[in-house]
Amino acid sequence: MKNLRSMIVCIAALLILAGSTWAADAPFYKGKTIRIVVGYSPGGGFDTFSRLVGRNLGAHLPGNPSVIVVNMPGAASMVAANRVYAMQPGDGLTIVVFSFGVITDIVTRPEAAQFDVRKFIWLGDPTLGAVPEVVWVRSDLPIKSLEDFRNYKTPLASGLTGRGSPATGANQFLASLGYPLKAVHGYRGTANVMAAMERKEVDVRIMSQSNMQTIYRRHLESGLVRPVLALGEDPRVKPIPGVATFKDMNLNPEQQRMADFLVGTWKLLRLFAIPPGTPPDRVATLRKAFADTLSSPKLLEQAKRQKVIVSPPSHETIEKTIAGLYDAPPDLLAGYKELLGRK
Repeated sequence: MKNLRSMIVCIAALLILAGSTWAADAPFYKGKTIRIVVGYSPGGGFDTFSRLVGRNLGAHLPGNPSVIVVNMPGAASMVAANRVYAMQPGDGLTIVVFSFGVITDIVTRPEAAQFDVRKFIWLGDPTLGAVPEVVWVRSDLPIKSLEDFRNYKTPLASGLTGRGSPATGANQFLASLGYPLKAVHGYRGTANVMAAMERKEVDVRIMSQSNMQTIYRRHLESGLVRPVLALGEDPRVKPIPGVATFKDMNLNPEQQRMADFLVGTWKLLRLFAIPPGTPPDRVATLRKAFADTLSSPKLLEQAKRQKVIVSPPSHETIEKTIAGLYDAPPDLLAGYKELLGRK
């Protein structure tokens, strides 16, 4: 009887030990749900890429968690960035997607953010940046060239999302040079601006060439808009024939310096990040899964069907680009701040 009791105790101990080992080996993400919080409204480019990643990310994580996308628009994605940053320490279950324009905004207006952007943990960016930014005008307007644009007598309503967006920087720069642009802020996303163009509420949308030629290509195909000016260049993007560029604008050295700075702020666009304090092992797991997702044949086939371009920089590139922005000469940052109307 004594031997039987000893055997039972041993078996029980082995079962407990085995159970704890299985628990330790069980993937953290098994049975969990990851939220991707995107800082813009549904239907736009940020939402499109967030859902593209969301449909595929779980398959590249141990435990195959569910992934949902939550839209949290506001202040050109600043609201979403603030909210997710406040969730620290991160647990690896919430990803935020916000615009690189938020970072260029808070470099000159740090009080607008409730976070230190340099403490965010970057997963990457699935897309081309916003270079070149292109001025698209409604085709029913008699503006077909840079000269027409420069000499147009009536202020053109330019639909914008937030003051930190690439479109706003380009808009304000052109306005400072005398181009007849009137900023109309407050749209919750590019899809809303394009709908406003269809209703003729706004005359101009400044948007990256790749965005218009992929996500919003129907507006090109329908003849709603035409390009009149391309700002900056990217070797991965084929120039639009006959469209004016910075070279046609006869900028003086100081204006060119600001133009070059602006283009540098547009080289990144859709940042995927997690809050500070996320355990290092989960950071490594998420970064690998994010990279594997963007290179997976399944996602690339989906992107091809959607006619969007996947061309991701690394998280190291993001870190280096942000550091360079913070290291920009004070007088250049002051000029950028003045350009955006920051006091």
